[in-house]
Amino acid sequence: MRVDENEFFRQATLRLCGTLDIERALDHCRQYLERFFPIHRMELSLFEPGLSAIKFIAQSTRFQDDKIDHIELSDEAKAQIKRDLIEHRSVIIVNDPESNEVTRLFNNWANLSNSSWLAMFLEIDLQKLGVLSITAEGKSRFTKSHSRLLSLLHDPFAMALSNALGYQDVVRVKDTQAEHIQFLNQELLRNSGDIIIGSDLGLKDVMEKVSYVAPLDSPVLLLGDTGVGKEVIAHAIHKLSARKNGPFIKIDCGAIPENLVDSELFGYEKGAFTGAQTRKIGLFERANGGTAFIDEIGEMPLLSQTRLLRVIQNREIRRVGGTETISVAIRIIAATHQDIKTLIEEKKFREDLFFRINVFPIVIPPLNDRKEDLIALTNHFVCVKCKELKIQKTPQITQQAIERLKSYHWPGNVRELENVVERALIKYRGQNSSGPLNFDKDQLKFERKEDRGVTYDSEKHVRLDDLISIHISKVLDDTKGKIEGPGGAAELLGLHPSTLRGKMGKLGIPYKQRITNNTTQKSC
Repeated sequence: MRVDENEFFRQATLRLCGTLDIERALDHCRQYLERFFPIHRMELSLFEPGLSAIKFIAQSTRFQDDKIDHIELSDEAKAQIKRDLIEHRSVIIVNDPESNEVTRLFNNWANLSNSSWLAMFLEIDLQKLGVLSITAEGKSRFTKSHSRLLSLLHDPFAMALSNALGYQDVVRVKDTQAEHIQFLNQELLRNSGDIIIGSDLGLKDVMEKVSYVAPLDSPVLLLGDTGVGKEVIAHAIHKLSARKNGPFIKIDCGAIPENLVDSELFGYEKGAFTGAQTRKIGLFERANGGTAFIDEIGEMPLLSQTRLLRVIQNREIRRVGGTETISVAIRIIAATHQDIKTLIEEKKFREDLFFRINVFPIVIPPLNDRKEDLIALTNHFVCVKCKELKIQKTPQITQQAIERLKSYHWPGNVRELENVVERALIKYRGQNSSGPLNFDKDQLKFERKEDRGVTYDSEKHVRLDDLISIHISKVLDDTKGKIEGPGGAAELLGLHPSTLRGKMGKLGIPYKQRITNNTTQKSC
């Protein structure tokens, strides 16, 4: 058949380059090329030597055949491709698939034992090699005239493949940015409710230190038991810093499996390991321009500690499987409930890393040591949880309930208090109660002060502030909250009203709250 090569080139190019949808373009082109070639299916694929695989970019077939994502290449198949390239064979005719290692591999996968192949190499850049392949049913279906005709379309196919790869990169970047924005929005939502309760009482010293270090870029190490609120303090440091408009990224070392720590923290390049089909941005890279909060740093594997040390020293990272060094401008805040010095002695933590992160340590006291914050914290959690549980009217908290909470030693700290309040409100809501909020004994193993043996010769003495708080609260209970005037708490205690209010403020006793019928309630 005589072919007008100019018209053939023009028509094929129009169909191939008429859309960025490479699948659609290949379909249109295949339908046109069927006039000149025997075609069962046609594929545009990419061979990347570093991946040892052929990845299919677009496929078009006359029938509803299964589509393939990629095929792993055997050593023999890779050697076959190298031989064909050395021989400068731009178009290859394989009329017997068993005679070629690559076609044999594909036929075994696709279960095509009786077929012919026409393949054209498409050089994209120095690292990538594209391939256009046409498969026909039956052996010996292709001739040299087919080879020559297909070679006319080398440039259009190479351009179409290059455009498709570029378009995929743009979509991938867009998806990555969308994922990044979604991630940051989730972090913002998660941290938006952080409020420092006790900043003028039990956490006064902590917040004073926060005010010193927040404007600087120096690393901070937060120390304290589980549940004391280290993340809230870290977020406060970020919000008070020059990086407040940047991201605040939490890295929970205790929640990341050891074999995934590096890929989560530093990201990875495409092909870095089996299953790494796309590039992944790590948490340190996401924190660029902001703060990286490394929680439970004592759980970090030693190898990752080495890489973290480089991040702190050089302000740069390298993705897993990558060669490019990426600069990151981040502020490091680390936290742990463990004794780092003990971990160093046990060879579980690098001493040089400890020196780097221990520039400005802040110890956050446990709730048991800041009982003056208990009432404010309880009222805060009641307000928050009422909104979450859709409880319309905020229940009152009896003075007896407050004293019961104060008598507990709170091993779970603020987090445990939050859970206790939520459990009490769930029960309150389920009972459709309109009375005060109660904290039942089955919720906590309460340690009553009267059971401690409050005597001066006991082994464990009760704090004087606790005794004063109990006595003032009892007097306020008797006076129904009245402080001034005849019969008021100040008169009964022999104190000036302003002196009593000062002591109540120091001890966290709610003199501004309405106290009636042995209950306390704070407006939300």
